[in-house]
Amino acid sequence: MRQIWLHKKKCDTLIVFFNGWGMDDRPFRPLMAEEYDVCMFFDFRTMETTDRDMEALFTAYKEVILVSWSMGVWVGQKIFARKRKLFTRTIAINGTLCPVDDTRGIPEKIYDDTLAEFGEEARKKFYRRMCREKTNLRKFLSNQPERSIVSQRGELEILRKSTDCVPAGLSVYDEIIVAENDWIIPTRNQLYFWKDRAIKTLPGFHFLFYEWQSWDQLVCSVTIR
Repeated sequence: MRQIWLHKKKCDTLIVFFNGWGMDDRPFRPLMAEEYDVCMFFDFRTMETTDRDMEALFTAYKEVILVSWSMGVWVGQKIFARKRKLFTRTIAINGTLCPVDDTRGIPEKIYDDTLAEFGEEARKKFYRRMCREKTNLRKFLSNQPERSIVSQRGELEILRKSTDCVPAGLSVYDEIIVAENDWIIPTRNQLYFWKDRAIKTLPGFHFLFYEWQSWDQLVCSVTIR
């Protein structure tokens, strides 16, 4: 697992962001932050971290918000399953705790076919399906991750072997955000997994982040009331 600061200005509130598969910081650089520092975790070929590393993040802030997206929703659950009280808010965006599952996550055949065929063309196809709309895709591609095919394939393979299914009732997440037209983790599968939780649906696709200008706007707009 790798860590990078997207924004660090000694604000009072920290956003801990667990990114999705195959990503790095580049797609998220267009998002500004005024009232938040933002620390991102990504590249889950290993999920090793230490309590000391995490505690160092929290001690400097009055409040900490957990935001997880896509496969990062499952990873964040694994890291913080027993530490929900560390956060003032916990937000899951377009992800479930059963990330590879025919009815509650990415259908198994689609995941396995992607892994078996993964290369430059498969990566381009994934980005198109993730962004869907032309303007969204164009902006993403101008900020696309600087990850090698080898590293992305390795992460995809390791996640396939390690992911399990955690019941929604054990979730650390209190706020569930689901895009209306997600083609990566199908919208219907997300809604089925979170069916007993409060859900906020938003127009858009799997990669939603360019709907917001800043992390401040994201945190404000996804609030479930």
